[in-house]
Parts: sequence; structure tokens; C-alpha cells
Amino acid sequence: MRTTRTPRIVSLLLLGVIASCDRGHAAPGESGEMQQDTVATMREARVSLAGGVAPGAQTYSYRGLYAGMTRALLETAIGTSVPDSACKSVASRGHDDLVCDYAATVGPDRDRVSVEATYSHAGAAVARIVTVTRELPLDVDGVRLAQLLADAFEQQTSLLDKRDAEYGRHMAMVRMGTLRGARENYADVTIQFHNGREILTVKLSRSDTAPVSPAGGTATSPH
Repeated sequence: MRTTRTPRIVSLLLLGVIASCDRGHAAPGESGEMQQDTVATMREARVSLAGGVAPGAQTYSYRGLYAGMTRALLETAIGTSVPDSACKSVASRGHDDLVCDYAATVGPDRDRVSVEATYSHAGAAVARIVTVTRELPLDVDGVRLAQLLADAFEQQTSLLDKRDAEYGRHMAMVRMGTLRGARENYADVTIQFHNGREILTVKLSRSDTAPVSPAGGTATSPH
């Protein structure tokens, strides 16, 4: 495991790089196939970072989902809901969490993802952990995508104090977040290779259970 910290200027250039690649301008010297893969990867990164974000630069957001959003808000964002009877109760720190699984289409591309949300029942139903799993298109470079997401996540929070990353062939493991303070926020980005496809898993979590509204206030509409 090696620790990396990416300069903040990298993610400031990310949107410009994505825009140029969407217009078909890849790096000089790349083959046509490599250019197509670069464009597809940059487009996947753009879609991954689209959607609502939590206020205050304290929470990571993937496809508009983030730890700290209420159940009502999350289910509205993914366009589907499940009854409590379809979820499982898990003991956690003196109370029960509710873990619900969803098959959903999230993001402007409306591609399918699997979402697992762990809701705290200490008060409002708030998503303490949000895990999104997606089978990547064949022309997307999953390892490069993981690097781009980690760079962008570093800019989404003002609380980052640790980032560990390990990369290999068809494999990436990134864990980043804050280890100090009352609100501990984490993002885990993983690429695994299964049945000839790269699988992206993004796990977003936070230690506190106060609901966070995208408008900047406290969400007041628990499920």
C-alpha cells in the first residue's frame, strides 16, 4: 500500500480535460482505439461526478449520491423505493441500522447501478453508508477512472487528511477521508475484474447521522 496526495490543481484541470476528450481530442500519439478509450473514460468520470452534492465541502458525492442524505432524498434521486420488509436490520452501536438494496438508474446517462444504503435509525432515516456498484463499459479504463474519481473527491471535501491508493492491472483500491474531528467522512473506490469486465464500487460513508440537505440546511423529510 502506498500513500499518495495529488496536487489540487489536477482536479481543477479535470473538467477541461473531460471537455476536450468529449470533443474527440485525446493525447498526441495515441492510436484510434486508445483515443476512444480515453474519451469513454473521461465521459464516465464526468457522469460519475454529475448530480447534486452535499453543502459545506464535507461529503463526497458520486452520481449525486452521498452519505448523510435522507432515505426520502436518496430514493427520489434513484427513482425507486423498497419497503422496510425488503430490507434487513443490522445491529450497530446500540441500535439497529436498516440496510436496503436497490437496482437503479442513476446519473444523466441513466445507466444501471446497484445501490446499497445503510440507514441509521437513531432519529431520521439517514443514509450513513452508500455503496454503488457498476459494471463499467468495455471501453472505459477502470484504473484511470479510479484515479480521476479520487482526484475529484479530494476537491469535494475540506476535511481530507489521508489518502491511500494501490493500482495494478484491472485493479485499484483507494481509501480516503478524514480521521480527525467530529465528522469523519470516507470514500472507498475499488476496481475489480470479474468475468471479463471491470467492476467499479464506490463506498461513501460518514460517522455522524445528521441528515444533510443539498440546499445547505437540515433535511426534514425522513422516509
